[in-house]
Amino acid sequence: MMEGMEAIHVPACGLDVHKDMIEACVIDKNGQLHQAVFDTMRKSLYQLKEWILSLSCLHVLMESTSVYWIPVFEVLEEVRGMDVGVGNARHMRNVPGRPKTDKADARWISKLCMMGLILKSFVVGRKFRELREFTRYHKKLVQERARQVNRIEKLLQMNGFKLSSVLSDITGVSGLRLLETLRKKGCVTVDEVVLALDKRVKKPPEEIECAINGQMKITSRMLLGKMLKRLKDCEAEIAEIYDMMVDVSKESKPQIMQIDSIPGIGELSAIYIIAEISTDMSSFETSNHITAWAGLAPKDNKSAEKLKSSKTKKANIYVKSVLTECAWAAVRARDTRLSNWYWRNVNRLGQKKAIIAVARKLLVYIYTMLKTGEMYDDSLDVADTKKYKAEKLDSARKIVERQTCRPNKENHCDSIDTVVVPQPSVGTNNSNDLTEDHLV
Repeated sequence: MMEGMEAIHVPACGLDVHKDMIEACVIDKNGQLHQAVFDTMRKSLYQLKEWILSLSCLHVLMESTSVYWIPVFEVLEEVRGMDVGVGNARHMRNVPGRPKTDKADARWISKLCMMGLILKSFVVGRKFRELREFTRYHKKLVQERARQVNRIEKLLQMNGFKLSSVLSDITGVSGLRLLETLRKKGCVTVDEVVLALDKRVKKPPEEIECAINGQMKITSRMLLGKMLKRLKDCEAEIAEIYDMMVDVSKESKPQIMQIDSIPGIGELSAIYIIAEISTDMSSFETSNHITAWAGLAPKDNKSAEKLKSSKTKKANIYVKSVLTECAWAAVRARDTRLSNWYWRNVNRLGQKKAIIAVARKLLVYIYTMLKTGEMYDDSLDVADTKKYKAEKLDSARKIVERQTCRPNKENHCDSIDTVVVPQPSVGTNNSNDLTEDHLV
C-alpha cells in the first residue's frame, strides 16, 4: 500500500506501548529498520529517549491503551524540537494491511509516522494534564457521594422510614439532624423533629414525624452510623480536592473567568472544561473540529439522499457530560440566546436533541472566547430576547386571527359560539392589538 508514497517524516519512530514493555522501531534516512525492546521503568524510559536521539529521530508516534502512554510521552516531550504524538486509534484501525505481532506493529506504526498517514490524538499540555487528574477525581468523589446518599435512602426505606417523602434533601441540615437522632435512639418524637427542622422546611413537624414514625433496629442503626461517617468523610474530601483544583488552576484564572461569564456555567464547571480542552485553541482549526472531538456534532450518514443516522459519536465523556449539565442550567435562565433558542426548537427536536445542541453552542462560545480573548457579550442576549418576544407576539396574533371569524355587516357571525372582535374606527389605534403584556 505504501510503495511509491513519498516519505514526509524521516527518520520516524513507532512505539507500541504496553503495560510492562515497549516495542520500538526507527526507520532512518536510508530506509533501514532499527528495532529494540524496553521495559516501562523510569530508567528504561530515559534509555529509550537516548536510543531514539542516537538515531537522529525527532518524529515519534505511539500506540497505547489506557494511561500507559503518559510516562513515555512526558519523558519524550522534554526533548526540544521532538514531535511526539499518540496515534488516533480509530484512524489506525481503518488503515489496511496491519500485522498482528508486537514487532510488526512497531514497524507498521513507524511507517505510518513516516508517511504522515495517521492523525494524532489531542493531548493537552502538562499543567492541564495535572489539573485534569484533580477534576476527574473530584467528579468520582461527587458520584461516590451520590451513591452513598442512595444507600442511606435504601436503608431508610427498608426500615419503613419515608423521610424522602417529606424532605427534598435527606442529607440537608434538617435531614442530617434527624438521621443522627435516629442513629442514636432509633426513633424520633415530635419535639425532636421541631428542634431538628430548619426554618426553610415547609412541611409541618407532625407530618414529618408521621413519615419517620417507628423503631429502627440496632443493626440498622449501626450501619446508618457507618454510612453517615462515610458521607461526612466524602464531603470533606470533596472540599479539599476543590481547594487543590483552584490552587492548581491559578495560572488559568483569566480564562476561567471568561468561561464563567457564560450563562449556565459556574466556576467549577469552567475548571472542568479548561482541564479537558486547555486554553490553547490552536489544535482545532475551527469550532466544528472541537465540537466533533467532544462528541457534540451530529454524524453525517447519508445514502441516496436519505439521512440514515445523525447520532453523536462516542468521544470525551468528561467534557461532554459537564457541558450537557451546563446546558440544562443555561436553558433555565431567562432572556438569553441559549434559552430562547432552546424554547424555539424543543418542540420540533425533542428535549434530548435540543439539549445536546445547546451544549454544542456552549462549546462554540467557549472556543471563540478563548481564541479571541473576549468576554461574553450580554447585549446580544437583550437583542435576541426582543426578537424572540416579537416572534411569540406575532405567533399569538396569528392564532387569534385563525380562531376568530370575519364579522358581517351586523357585526355578528353565523355561529353563536364564535367570538367577534370589534373593528377599530378609521384614524384610531387598534385597541385589540396584542401586546407583550398579553403573553403569559
